[in-house]
Amino acid sequence: MKILISILTFLCLLFTSPLYAQSKFKDKGKRASLVETRKVKVVKVAEKTEAIGRLVALNPIIVSSKINQEILKIHFKIGDDVKKNDLLFTLASKDIIRNIKQISAELKLEVKTLNLLKEQLALRVSKAKNAQRLKEKNIITQDNLDNVNILLLQNKQQIAQREYNIVKLKISLDENNENLTFSKILSPVDGNIITIEAQTGAFIPKGKTIASILANGRNEIETDLRSDLASKVIIGSKVDVLNHKTIYSGKVRGIVNSENIRTGTRKIRISLSDILPKNLNVSGTRFSLYISIGDSMLRLLIPKDALIPRGKQQIVYLFDKGLAKQTFIQTGVSVGDNIEVLRGLKEDQLVVVKGNENLRPNQAIKVKRNRKKS
Repeated sequence: MKILISILTFLCLLFTSPLYAQSKFKDKGKRASLVETRKVKVVKVAEKTEAIGRLVALNPIIVSSKINQEILKIHFKIGDDVKKNDLLFTLASKDIIRNIKQISAELKLEVKTLNLLKEQLALRVSKAKNAQRLKEKNIITQDNLDNVNILLLQNKQQIAQREYNIVKLKISLDENNENLTFSKILSPVDGNIITIEAQTGAFIPKGKTIASILANGRNEIETDLRSDLASKVIIGSKVDVLNHKTIYSGKVRGIVNSENIRTGTRKIRISLSDILPKNLNVSGTRFSLYISIGDSMLRLLIPKDALIPRGKQQIVYLFDKGLAKQTFIQTGVSVGDNIEVLRGLKEDQLVVVKGNENLRPNQAIKVKRNRKKS
């Protein structure tokens, strides 16, 4: 019996030893897990709150006629994009051109007449001087001298009238030339035509609105924020505006003082620093907003991707000499995609942000290197 037990024990050892050795060899040759890391940073930043906002249009630019004329042609349609100085409407200009020709002819006549009167004035001045000398020698009477001076004064009066007429005609000519430019109504801004209130062939009185344009950049984002948070928002503070992972820059332009009693919120108006692409530049488009709350201060930040929940606690894995070191941390305020760390980390430590889901304490890890673009 003892011999049988000894034989069985020997056989067990014979078969299990290679398996044990093979298992040890496999563990020894196991590759380290690839991870991505980020440095723990101290950044001066304000706390941020997340909100949803929608694009709202400001008052559109009004296009009106500056002359009383008929519309000959409308060059764009509602919904078309226009550039500044694009031709929008062509108004009738035949009457204006006819007036310009007539006034120009009258102006030439007045100028020619004025030149003749000035030549006449030179002769009458000379004649008046001769009459004065003759009167002094009692060759002519006082009545003769007075008649000569009266003609001189009449000549000066005619010159003054012609000079007035010339000024008046020049003003009228300038006005008609200006009206000629007004017969071509140009877009005052880059934007999108939202209304056209005219038809080809219609007579448009001066000052009548004929179109409205929503200018590029003349829009804001509006959101409702809890009153307690809105009271901490600083006018002019930066706002991150997100749509489909693309970030646009904005800032708080204004905060409405009145509170919505039903919702306990106040409206925040955010102006955009960046021009939105055409597909987003539509009233009602929704955006995710990260709005700064209060003053900026130094905070120790890590990406939110580094956090791993453990019940009521939170942990991160540090990269430490090729090993994953588990660390419990205490977090503070949320700052966009980052979060403040109050306790448990130090600046410049490396936290694992990708590949940390299945890590175990002291597991071998290797930082994934980004390949350089050729």
